[in-house]
Formats: sequence, structure tokens, C-alpha cells
Amino acid sequence: MPLRRLLAICCVAAALTGCGHVVRHHVVEPSGPPSVETVKPAPVRTVLHAFHRYDAGDTAVVHGQTGVSLRLTVSRPSVSHRSLSSSHGYPPQHGSYVTFHLRLTNTGDKPIAIGPHDFLVRIAKQGKVTSFDGNSPYSGADRQLDTTELEPGDTDKAPLTFDVRAVHGRFDYMPGGVPVAVWSF
Repeated sequence: MPLRRLLAICCVAAALTGCGHVVRHHVVEPSGPPSVETVKPAPVRTVLHAFHRYDAGDTAVVHGQTGVSLRLTVSRPSVSHRSLSSSHGYPPQHGSYVTFHLRLTNTGDKPIAIGPHDFLVRIAKQGKVTSFDGNSPYSGADRQLDTTELEPGDTDKAPLTFDVRAVHGRFDYMPGGVPVAVWSF
């Protein structure tokens, strides 16, 4: 086989197999910082309570901002399954009325606004219950806690009634919507 022919065959074979072929690589630089994917463990749920727990009947002293202090006693609840008046009122819509007798004393040196909107009960399988839920406003109760402003040294005593499914739960004092003291009953 002549040398020229052999060289021609080798060149064709090299071209077909990529031998001797120059490959140019274009490197593309990212325009921003490199992205790194980090695998994080699943979050752990930690629950911290910023309130004190008491048993019904106990007295709590709650301190707020400078000059604000309240002594609050929450009685054990009285329970009724019918109207709270012999002459008028509706029976409970959810099964029972629980009535707490509150004693509120402003022990600070600034006035404190307080009312029924600052309190609620938490009942299993019912959730949060206010004194405005169910038939509580129509229970026939003589007097309920009204919104009032306690001057330093003032004391107010008043009941607060809730229409609930169960007579055990938690009574919350929640000024501004945040629980600061709770009582188990």
C-alpha cells in the first residue's frame, strides 16, 4: 500500500474518532455569588409561657410597665345548668354557666383600664370562650364586670360568667390579647 494512501486512511480515521481534534471549552462565570444549598435539620418546637399559672381561688400580682401593678383574685367557679335568675334569662347554650368572682386591686401608682374583654376561658373541644359568647349575656346574672378604670389603690369586685361545654379548663387574664396570668379550674 503506498504511503500516501496509508496516510490518507489514518487522517480519515483520526478525524472520525476525534483523535487530534481540538476541543475548546467555554467556561461561564456566574454573575453573582455562588449558591450553596445547606441541609438543615427539622425545626424543634419549643413553647415558652410568659405567664404564671395559678389554681382557681389563688391571688396573682401582675406587674406591667413602670408604675403598673394589679392584684387579682379569681375564685373557683360556681356552676349552673339553667338560667342564673328565677324570673328571667336563658339557660346556657353550651351546657353550663361557670361564674368566677373577681377581686381586682390597683397596687401601682398609675390608673389601669380593665374589663371583660381582658378575660377568657379555654375549654377542651370548645377553645377560647369570652363572656360575650353563647347565652352568657342573657344568663340572667345580676351584675357582671364592666369596663372600668381603677385608680391607684382602688378595688373592684365583680362576677364574670361564661357559657361552656365543660366545667374544667383555664381562666386567662389577657390584657392586650396576651396571657399574663392563668388559673386552672
